Amino acid sequence: MPSEEGAGLSDHLTADDVGRFLEGAFTQAEMKGALRHLLQGCGACEERLRPLLFLMAAPEAVPEEEVPAVDGREYEEPIARALAAAMSRKPEARRADRELVARGLDILRKNANDVMVFTEEELAEYSGGSFVEILIQLSFEERYRKPQEMRRLAILAQLAAQNLTPPEYDPLVIADYQAWAWAELGNAHRVNDDLKQASGAFGAANRRLGQGTGNMLLVARVADLNASLLNDQRKIPDACNLLEMVSQLYQKVGDDHLAGRALVKRGIYMNYEGDPQGALNILRQGFVLLDPDRDPQLVTSTTETILEVMVQCGQFREAAAMLMGSGLRQALAGEPLNLLTLRWVEGQILAGLGKYDRSETALLEARAGFREHQKEYKAALVGLDLAGIWLFRGKKSEVRELAVDMLQTFQKLGIQREGQRALEYLVWAYERERLTPRLVAHVRGFLNRLERAPQLRFEVI
Repeated sequence: MPSEEGAGLSDHLTADDVGRFLEGAFTQAEMKGALRHLLQGCGACEERLRPLLFLMAAPEAVPEEEVPAVDGREYEEPIARALAAAMSRKPEARRADRELVARGLDILRKNANDVMVFTEEELAEYSGGSFVEILIQLSFEERYRKPQEMRRLAILAQLAAQNLTPPEYDPLVIADYQAWAWAELGNAHRVNDDLKQASGAFGAANRRLGQGTGNMLLVARVADLNASLLNDQRKIPDACNLLEMVSQLYQKVGDDHLAGRALVKRGIYMNYEGDPQGALNILRQGFVLLDPDRDPQLVTSTTETILEVMVQCGQFREAAAMLMGSGLRQALAGEPLNLLTLRWVEGQILAGLGKYDRSETALLEARAGFREHQKEYKAALVGLDLAGIWLFRGKKSEVRELAVDMLQTFQKLGIQREGQRALEYLVWAYERERLTPRLVAHVRGFLNRLERAPQLRFEVI
Protein backbone atom coordinates (compact mmCIF):
# COMPACT_ATOMS: atom_id res chain seq x y z
CA MET A 1 0.00 0.00 0.00
CA PRO A 2 1.26 3.55 -0.63
CA SER A 3 1.67 5.64 2.46
CA GLU A 4 0.29 9.06 3.38
CA GLU A 5 -1.03 9.95 -0.05
CA GLY A 6 -3.52 7.06 0.07
CA ALA A 7 -3.77 3.84 -1.89
CA GLY A 8 -4.68 3.42 -5.52
CA LEU A 9 -7.37 0.94 -6.52
CA SER A 10 -4.83 -1.58 -7.79
CA ASP A 11 -2.75 -1.61 -4.60
CA HIS A 12 -3.33 -4.78 -2.55
CA LEU A 13 -2.73 -5.12 1.17
CA THR A 14 0.66 -6.70 1.84
CA ALA A 15 1.49 -8.96 4.79
CA ASP A 16 3.20 -5.97 6.45
CA ASP A 17 0.06 -3.86 5.88
CA VAL A 18 -2.06 -6.50 7.57
CA GLY A 19 0.24 -6.57 10.58
CA ARG A 20 0.21 -2.78 10.94
CA PHE A 21 -3.55 -2.74 10.42
CA LEU A 22 -4.11 -5.20 13.27
CA GLU A 23 -1.84 -3.13 15.53
CA GLY A 24 -3.95 -0.03 14.80
CA ALA A 25 -0.90 1.64 13.26
CA PHE A 26 -2.52 2.84 10.03
CA THR A 27 -2.61 6.57 9.50
CA GLN A 28 -5.94 8.17 8.54
CA ALA A 29 -4.79 8.44 4.92
CA GLU A 30 -3.78 4.78 4.82
CA MET A 31 -7.06 3.76 6.39
CA LYS A 32 -9.02 5.73 3.78
CA GLY A 33 -6.96 4.16 1.02
CA ALA A 34 -7.53 0.63 2.33
CA LEU A 35 -11.27 1.20 2.62
CA ARG A 36 -11.44 2.69 -0.88
CA HIS A 37 -9.68 -0.38 -2.21
CA LEU A 38 -11.88 -2.87 -0.33
CA LEU A 39 -15.10 -1.07 -1.25
CA GLN A 40 -14.30 -1.60 -4.91
CA GLY A 41 -14.66 -5.34 -4.25
CA CYS A 42 -11.14 -6.71 -4.03
CA GLY A 43 -11.80 -10.37 -3.23
CA ALA A 44 -8.14 -11.20 -2.62
CA CYS A 45 -7.74 -8.61 0.13
CA GLU A 46 -11.12 -9.40 1.68
CA GLU A 47 -10.20 -13.08 1.90
CA ARG A 48 -6.84 -12.14 3.43
CA LEU A 49 -8.54 -10.11 6.15
CA ARG A 50 -11.62 -12.27 6.76
CA PRO A 51 -9.85 -14.99 8.84
CA LEU A 52 -8.30 -12.25 10.98
CA LEU A 53 -11.57 -10.66 12.03
CA PHE A 54 -11.82 -12.76 15.17
CA LEU A 55 -8.28 -11.84 16.17
CA MET A 56 -8.80 -8.09 15.97
CA ALA A 57 -11.29 -7.31 18.71
CA ALA A 58 -11.81 -10.71 20.28
CA PRO A 59 -8.61 -12.78 20.55
CA GLU A 60 -10.37 -14.91 23.17
CA ALA A 61 -13.32 -15.74 20.88
CA VAL A 62 -14.36 -19.38 21.20
CA PRO A 63 -16.11 -21.83 18.89
CA GLU A 64 -19.89 -21.78 18.73
CA GLU A 65 -20.37 -24.90 20.83
CA GLU A 66 -18.42 -23.29 23.69
CA VAL A 67 -20.30 -19.97 23.67
CA PRO A 68 -22.68 -19.87 26.65
CA ALA A 69 -26.35 -19.17 26.02
CA VAL A 70 -27.25 -15.49 26.36
CA ASP A 71 -29.75 -14.77 29.14
CA GLY A 72 -29.34 -11.01 29.49
CA ARG A 73 -27.07 -10.94 32.54
CA GLU A 74 -24.03 -9.75 30.59
CA TYR A 75 -26.04 -6.66 29.65
CA GLU A 76 -26.72 -5.60 33.28
CA GLU A 77 -23.62 -3.44 33.73
CA PRO A 78 -24.02 -1.57 30.41
CA ILE A 79 -27.67 -0.94 31.26
CA ALA A 80 -26.73 0.54 34.62
CA ARG A 81 -24.56 3.14 32.88
CA ALA A 82 -26.87 3.74 29.95
CA LEU A 83 -28.97 6.75 30.94
CA ALA A 84 -25.95 8.80 31.92
CA ALA A 85 -24.18 7.90 28.69
CA ALA A 86 -27.21 8.82 26.61
CA MET A 87 -26.96 12.38 27.94
CA SER A 88 -23.17 12.61 27.74
CA ARG A 89 -23.15 14.64 24.52
CA LYS A 90 -25.00 17.83 23.72
CA PRO A 91 -28.15 17.45 21.57
CA GLU A 92 -26.63 19.77 18.96
CA ALA A 93 -23.64 17.46 18.54
CA ARG A 94 -25.85 14.40 18.20
CA ARG A 95 -27.97 16.15 15.55
CA ALA A 96 -24.84 17.17 13.65
CA ASP A 97 -23.64 13.55 13.62
CA ARG A 98 -26.98 12.30 12.30
CA GLU A 99 -27.03 14.94 9.59
CA LEU A 100 -23.47 14.05 8.56
CA VAL A 101 -24.32 10.36 8.23
CA ALA A 102 -27.52 11.16 6.34
CA ARG A 103 -25.60 13.28 3.81
CA GLY A 104 -22.99 10.57 3.33
CA LEU A 105 -25.63 7.89 2.81
CA ASP A 106 -27.38 10.05 0.24
CA ILE A 107 -24.14 10.50 -1.73
CA LEU A 108 -23.31 6.80 -1.70
CA ARG A 109 -26.83 5.60 -2.56
CA LYS A 110 -26.90 7.85 -5.61
CA ASN A 111 -23.55 6.51 -6.78
CA ALA A 112 -23.89 2.77 -6.24
CA ASN A 113 -22.08 2.86 -2.87
CA ASP A 114 -18.89 4.04 -4.56
CA VAL A 115 -16.74 5.72 -1.92
CA MET A 116 -14.61 7.25 -4.65
CA VAL A 117 -17.34 9.84 -5.30
CA PHE A 118 -16.15 11.65 -2.16
CA THR A 119 -13.67 14.50 -2.55
CA GLU A 120 -10.56 14.52 -0.38
CA GLU A 121 -12.23 17.08 1.89
CA GLU A 122 -15.34 14.92 2.21
CA LEU A 123 -13.25 11.84 2.92
CA ALA A 124 -11.67 13.67 5.84
CA GLU A 125 -15.15 14.56 7.09
CA TYR A 126 -16.48 11.02 6.67
CA SER A 127 -13.56 9.21 8.26
CA GLY A 128 -13.86 7.54 11.64
CA GLY A 129 -17.16 6.98 13.40
CA SER A 130 -19.38 8.54 10.76
CA PHE A 131 -17.96 6.18 8.12
CA VAL A 132 -18.58 3.18 10.39
CA GLU A 133 -22.22 4.26 10.69
CA ILE A 134 -22.58 4.72 6.93
CA LEU A 135 -21.20 1.25 6.21
CA ILE A 136 -23.47 -0.32 8.85
CA GLN A 137 -26.53 1.37 7.39
CA LEU A 138 -25.64 0.33 3.84
CA SER A 139 -25.04 -3.23 5.04
CA PHE A 140 -28.42 -3.44 6.75
CA GLU A 141 -30.21 -2.15 3.64
CA GLU A 142 -28.90 -5.13 1.65
CA ARG A 143 -30.24 -7.82 4.02
CA TYR A 144 -33.13 -8.87 1.75
CA ARG A 145 -31.65 -8.00 -1.63
CA LYS A 146 -28.04 -9.18 -1.50
CA PRO A 147 -27.08 -11.08 1.69
CA GLN A 148 -23.48 -11.54 0.56
CA GLU A 149 -23.14 -7.80 -0.06
CA MET A 150 -24.63 -7.23 3.38
CA ARG A 151 -21.82 -9.29 4.89
CA ARG A 152 -19.13 -7.60 2.79
CA LEU A 153 -20.20 -4.15 3.93
CA ALA A 154 -20.46 -5.34 7.54
CA ILE A 155 -16.88 -6.64 7.35
CA LEU A 156 -15.75 -3.24 6.11
CA ALA A 157 -17.64 -1.54 8.95
CA GLN A 158 -15.86 -3.78 11.44
CA LEU A 159 -12.49 -3.00 9.85
CA ALA A 160 -13.20 0.73 10.08
CA ALA A 161 -14.37 0.45 13.69
CA GLN A 162 -11.30 -1.55 14.64
CA ASN A 163 -9.04 1.28 13.53
CA LEU A 164 -10.63 4.06 15.56
CA THR A 165 -7.95 5.29 17.94
CA PRO A 166 -7.45 7.75 20.81
CA PRO A 167 -7.10 10.64 21.28
CA GLU A 168 -9.50 11.41 18.42
CA TYR A 169 -12.06 9.08 20.05
CA ASP A 170 -12.62 8.28 23.70
CA PRO A 171 -11.83 4.57 24.43
CA LEU A 172 -15.40 4.07 25.70
CA VAL A 173 -16.80 5.43 22.43
CA ILE A 174 -14.42 3.24 20.42
CA ALA A 175 -15.71 0.20 22.33
CA ASP A 176 -19.27 1.24 21.46
CA TYR A 177 -18.53 1.49 17.76
CA GLN A 178 -16.73 -1.85 17.78
CA ALA A 179 -19.56 -3.55 19.69
CA TRP A 180 -22.09 -2.19 17.20
CA ALA A 181 -20.02 -3.25 14.18
CA TRP A 182 -19.42 -6.74 15.61
CA ALA A 183 -23.16 -7.18 16.24
CA GLU A 184 -24.06 -6.09 12.71
CA LEU A 185 -21.41 -8.44 11.31
CA GLY A 186 -22.82 -11.25 13.45
CA ASN A 187 -26.26 -10.55 12.05
CA ALA A 188 -24.88 -10.55 8.50
CA HIS A 189 -23.25 -13.95 9.14
CA ARG A 190 -26.62 -15.19 10.48
CA VAL A 191 -28.48 -13.97 7.38
CA ASN A 192 -25.92 -15.89 5.30
CA ASP A 193 -26.60 -19.06 7.37
CA ASP A 194 -23.13 -19.07 8.94
CA LEU A 195 -24.21 -19.52 12.56
CA LYS A 196 -20.78 -20.44 13.89
CA GLN A 197 -19.21 -17.21 12.63
CA ALA A 198 -22.27 -15.31 13.87
CA SER A 199 -21.90 -16.74 17.36
CA GLY A 200 -18.25 -15.72 17.55
CA ALA A 201 -19.07 -12.21 16.33
CA PHE A 202 -21.76 -11.73 18.98
CA GLY A 203 -19.34 -12.97 21.63
CA ALA A 204 -16.97 -10.18 20.54
CA ALA A 205 -19.83 -7.65 20.46
CA ASN A 206 -20.90 -8.47 24.00
CA ARG A 207 -17.35 -8.17 25.34
CA ARG A 208 -16.82 -4.77 23.69
CA LEU A 209 -20.28 -3.69 24.87
CA GLY A 210 -19.20 -4.23 28.46
CA GLN A 211 -16.21 -1.94 27.87
CA GLY A 212 -18.21 0.92 26.35
CA THR A 213 -20.37 3.78 27.55
CA GLY A 214 -23.43 1.66 28.25
CA ASN A 215 -25.57 3.54 25.74
CA MET A 216 -29.02 2.01 26.23
CA LEU A 217 -30.02 2.13 22.56
CA LEU A 218 -26.84 0.29 21.61
CA VAL A 219 -27.38 -2.33 24.32
CA ALA A 220 -30.92 -2.87 23.01
CA ARG A 221 -29.76 -3.11 19.39
CA VAL A 222 -27.06 -5.69 20.15
CA ALA A 223 -29.45 -7.74 22.29
CA ASP A 224 -32.18 -7.57 19.63
CA LEU A 225 -29.87 -8.91 16.93
CA ASN A 226 -28.49 -11.52 19.33
CA ALA A 227 -32.03 -12.78 19.95
CA SER A 228 -32.45 -13.43 16.23
CA LEU A 229 -29.35 -15.62 16.29
CA LEU A 230 -30.59 -17.52 19.35
CA ASN A 231 -33.86 -18.20 17.54
CA ASP A 232 -31.98 -19.58 14.52
CA GLN A 233 -29.96 -21.76 16.92
CA ARG A 234 -33.28 -23.12 18.30
CA LYS A 235 -32.56 -21.53 21.71
CA ILE A 236 -35.99 -19.97 21.74
CA PRO A 237 -36.50 -19.54 25.52
CA ASP A 238 -33.20 -17.62 25.66
CA ALA A 239 -34.26 -15.49 22.69
CA CYS A 240 -37.61 -14.69 24.33
CA ASN A 241 -35.95 -13.70 27.61
CA LEU A 242 -33.60 -11.39 25.76
CA LEU A 243 -36.43 -9.78 23.79
CA GLU A 244 -38.35 -9.07 26.98
CA MET A 245 -35.33 -7.11 28.19
CA VAL A 246 -35.02 -5.35 24.81
CA SER A 247 -38.64 -4.21 25.01
CA GLN A 248 -38.10 -2.82 28.49
CA LEU A 249 -34.98 -0.98 27.36
CA TYR A 250 -36.75 0.70 24.46
CA GLN A 251 -39.62 1.74 26.72
CA LYS A 252 -37.14 3.29 29.16
CA VAL A 253 -35.74 5.50 26.43
CA GLY A 254 -39.24 6.39 25.22
CA ASP A 255 -39.35 4.43 21.94
CA ASP A 256 -42.66 2.58 22.17
CA HIS A 257 -42.54 1.50 18.52
CA LEU A 258 -39.28 -0.42 18.91
CA ALA A 259 -40.52 -1.81 22.23
CA GLY A 260 -43.58 -3.09 20.38
CA ARG A 261 -41.44 -4.56 17.63
CA ALA A 262 -39.42 -6.52 20.21
CA LEU A 263 -42.64 -7.84 21.77
CA VAL A 264 -43.93 -8.91 18.35
CA LYS A 265 -40.72 -10.87 17.72
CA ARG A 266 -41.03 -12.44 21.15
CA GLY A 267 -44.62 -13.47 20.42
CA ILE A 268 -43.62 -15.05 17.11
CA TYR A 269 -40.85 -17.02 18.82
CA MET A 270 -43.22 -18.16 21.59
CA ASN A 271 -45.54 -19.52 18.93
CA TYR A 272 -42.64 -21.43 17.38
CA GLU A 273 -42.11 -22.97 20.82
CA GLY A 274 -45.70 -24.26 20.86
CA ASP A 275 -47.39 -21.69 23.11
CA PRO A 276 -49.98 -20.02 20.85
CA GLN A 277 -52.09 -18.56 23.66
CA GLY A 278 -49.09 -16.98 25.38
CA ALA A 279 -47.85 -15.81 22.00
CA LEU A 280 -51.20 -14.18 21.21
CA ASN A 281 -51.13 -12.19 24.46
CA ILE A 282 -47.62 -10.89 23.75
CA LEU A 283 -48.41 -10.13 20.10
CA ARG A 284 -51.38 -8.02 21.13
CA GLN A 285 -49.28 -6.11 23.67
CA GLY A 286 -46.70 -5.39 20.99
CA PHE A 287 -49.25 -4.46 18.34
CA VAL A 288 -50.76 -1.57 20.32
CA LEU A 289 -47.29 -0.01 20.67
CA LEU A 290 -46.51 -0.02 16.93
CA ASP A 291 -46.57 3.23 14.99
CA PRO A 292 -48.32 2.69 11.60
CA ASP A 293 -46.72 5.82 10.13
CA ARG A 294 -43.24 4.67 11.08
CA ASP A 295 -43.44 1.12 9.71
CA PRO A 296 -46.75 0.27 7.99
CA GLN A 297 -45.32 -3.00 6.66
CA LEU A 298 -44.61 -4.20 10.21
CA VAL A 299 -48.16 -3.33 11.27
CA THR A 300 -49.54 -5.31 8.31
CA SER A 301 -47.37 -8.39 8.91
CA THR A 302 -48.16 -8.32 12.64
CA THR A 303 -51.89 -8.21 11.88
CA GLU A 304 -51.46 -11.30 9.66
CA THR A 305 -49.53 -13.08 12.40
CA ILE A 306 -52.16 -12.29 15.04
CA LEU A 307 -54.87 -13.69 12.75
CA GLU A 308 -52.90 -16.91 12.21
CA VAL A 309 -52.33 -17.39 15.94
CA MET A 310 -55.98 -16.62 16.75
CA VAL A 311 -56.92 -19.47 14.40
CA GLN A 312 -54.49 -21.77 16.23
CA CYS A 313 -56.17 -20.79 19.50
CA GLY A 314 -59.63 -21.53 18.09
CA GLN A 315 -60.78 -17.90 18.26
CA PHE A 316 -62.58 -18.06 14.92
CA ARG A 317 -65.30 -15.46 15.50
CA GLU A 318 -62.80 -12.91 16.81
CA ALA A 319 -60.49 -13.67 13.90
CA ALA A 320 -63.33 -13.22 11.38
CA ALA A 321 -64.22 -9.83 12.87
CA MET A 322 -60.57 -8.74 12.83
CA LEU A 323 -60.09 -9.88 9.24
CA MET A 324 -63.14 -7.92 8.06
CA GLY A 325 -61.91 -4.69 9.64
CA SER A 326 -58.18 -5.10 9.02
CA GLY A 327 -57.90 -3.78 5.47
CA LEU A 328 -55.33 -6.51 4.80
CA ARG A 329 -56.57 -7.31 1.32
CA GLN A 330 -55.95 -3.72 0.25
CA ALA A 331 -52.61 -3.52 2.07
CA LEU A 332 -51.38 -6.72 0.39
CA ALA A 333 -52.77 -5.97 -3.07
CA GLY A 334 -49.33 -6.09 -4.71
CA GLU A 335 -48.03 -9.12 -2.79
CA PRO A 336 -49.47 -12.32 -4.33
CA LEU A 337 -47.86 -14.77 -1.89
CA ASN A 338 -49.09 -12.84 1.14
CA LEU A 339 -52.54 -12.65 -0.40
CA LEU A 340 -52.49 -16.44 -0.81
CA THR A 341 -51.52 -16.80 2.85
CA LEU A 342 -54.42 -14.53 3.78
CA ARG A 343 -56.79 -16.63 1.68
CA TRP A 344 -55.47 -19.72 3.47
CA VAL A 345 -56.15 -18.14 6.88
CA GLU A 346 -59.63 -17.15 5.68
CA GLY A 347 -60.28 -20.77 4.72
CA GLN A 348 -59.25 -21.91 8.20
CA ILE A 349 -61.50 -19.31 9.83
CA LEU A 350 -64.46 -20.39 7.69
CA ALA A 351 -63.85 -24.04 8.61
CA GLY A 352 -63.78 -23.11 12.28
CA LEU A 353 -67.12 -21.35 11.86
CA GLY A 354 -68.61 -24.43 10.18
CA LYS A 355 -68.90 -22.82 6.74
CA TYR A 356 -67.38 -25.79 4.94
CA ASP A 357 -68.38 -25.02 1.35
CA ARG A 358 -66.78 -21.57 1.47
CA SER A 359 -63.81 -22.91 3.38
CA GLU A 360 -63.21 -25.62 0.77
CA THR A 361 -63.30 -23.04 -2.01
CA ALA A 362 -60.81 -20.77 -0.21
CA LEU A 363 -58.40 -23.61 0.58
CA LEU A 364 -58.51 -24.99 -2.97
CA GLU A 365 -57.66 -21.53 -4.30
CA ALA A 366 -54.80 -21.10 -1.82
CA ARG A 367 -53.37 -24.56 -2.54
CA ALA A 368 -53.48 -24.04 -6.30
CA GLY A 369 -51.87 -20.61 -5.91
CA PHE A 370 -49.00 -21.90 -3.80
CA ARG A 371 -48.34 -24.70 -6.28
CA GLU A 372 -48.35 -22.20 -9.11
CA HIS A 373 -45.63 -20.25 -7.26
CA GLN A 374 -43.66 -23.50 -6.57
CA LYS A 375 -44.33 -23.26 -2.81
CA GLU A 376 -44.99 -26.96 -2.47
CA TYR A 377 -44.45 -27.16 1.28
CA LYS A 378 -47.09 -24.51 1.97
CA ALA A 379 -49.35 -26.20 -0.56
CA ALA A 380 -48.97 -29.42 1.45
CA LEU A 381 -50.00 -27.68 4.67
CA VAL A 382 -53.04 -26.16 2.97
CA GLY A 383 -53.81 -29.62 1.59
CA LEU A 384 -53.92 -31.05 5.08
CA ASP A 385 -56.40 -28.37 6.16
CA LEU A 386 -58.43 -29.37 3.12
CA ALA A 387 -58.09 -33.04 4.10
CA GLY A 388 -59.56 -32.25 7.50
CA ILE A 389 -62.67 -30.77 5.88
CA TRP A 390 -63.05 -33.67 3.43
CA LEU A 391 -62.66 -36.21 6.20
CA PHE A 392 -65.29 -34.43 8.28
CA ARG A 393 -67.63 -34.51 5.28
CA GLY A 394 -66.98 -38.20 4.59
CA LYS A 395 -64.80 -37.73 1.49
CA LYS A 396 -62.21 -40.29 2.59
CA SER A 397 -61.11 -41.33 -0.90
CA GLU A 398 -60.27 -37.72 -1.74
CA VAL A 399 -58.18 -37.53 1.45
CA ARG A 400 -56.15 -40.59 0.44
CA GLU A 401 -55.63 -39.22 -3.08
CA LEU A 402 -54.46 -35.91 -1.61
CA ALA A 403 -52.05 -37.62 0.81
CA VAL A 404 -50.53 -39.76 -1.95
CA ASP A 405 -50.12 -36.67 -4.17
CA MET A 406 -48.37 -34.75 -1.39
CA LEU A 407 -46.11 -37.72 -0.58
CA GLN A 408 -45.04 -38.01 -4.23
CA THR A 409 -44.33 -34.27 -4.29
CA PHE A 410 -42.23 -34.51 -1.12
CA GLN A 411 -40.24 -37.42 -2.57
CA LYS A 412 -39.66 -35.55 -5.82
CA LEU A 413 -38.47 -32.42 -4.02
CA GLY A 414 -36.30 -34.33 -1.54
CA ILE A 415 -38.21 -33.02 1.49
CA GLN A 416 -36.69 -34.38 4.73
CA ARG A 417 -37.47 -37.99 5.51
CA GLU A 418 -39.56 -37.19 8.58
CA GLY A 419 -42.01 -35.20 6.49
CA GLN A 420 -42.40 -38.14 4.14
CA ARG A 421 -42.92 -40.49 7.11
CA ALA A 422 -45.77 -38.30 8.37
CA LEU A 423 -47.58 -38.47 5.02
CA GLU A 424 -46.88 -42.22 4.69
CA TYR A 425 -48.57 -42.62 8.05
CA LEU A 426 -51.69 -40.87 6.72
CA VAL A 427 -51.88 -43.30 3.80
CA TRP A 428 -51.27 -46.26 6.14
CA ALA A 429 -54.04 -45.09 8.50
CA TYR A 430 -56.47 -44.66 5.60
CA GLU A 431 -55.85 -48.16 4.29
CA ARG A 432 -56.58 -49.57 7.75
CA GLU A 433 -59.64 -47.36 8.24
CA ARG A 434 -57.98 -45.56 11.15
CA LEU A 435 -57.94 -42.11 9.62
CA THR A 436 -59.49 -39.49 11.92
CA PRO A 437 -59.61 -35.66 11.98
CA ARG A 438 -57.36 -35.77 15.05
CA LEU A 439 -54.72 -37.76 13.14
CA VAL A 440 -54.87 -35.37 10.18
CA ALA A 441 -54.46 -32.41 12.57
CA HIS A 442 -51.48 -34.16 14.22
CA VAL A 443 -49.70 -34.60 10.87
CA ARG A 444 -50.51 -31.05 9.83
CA GLY A 445 -49.14 -29.64 13.09
CA PHE A 446 -45.97 -31.71 12.74
CA LEU A 447 -45.29 -30.52 9.19
CA ASN A 448 -45.87 -26.92 10.28
CA ARG A 449 -43.25 -27.28 13.05
CA LEU A 450 -40.88 -29.23 10.80
CA GLU A 451 -40.52 -26.24 8.48
CA ARG A 452 -38.96 -24.30 11.39
CA ALA A 453 -37.20 -27.21 13.13
CA PRO A 454 -35.90 -29.79 10.61
CA GLN A 455 -34.39 -31.88 13.42
CA LEU A 456 -37.84 -33.00 14.66
CA ARG A 457 -38.90 -36.64 14.50
CA PHE A 458 -42.46 -37.71 13.69
CA GLU A 459 -44.29 -39.47 16.52
CA VAL A 460 -47.16 -41.83 15.79
CA ILE A 461 -50.34 -41.33 17.85
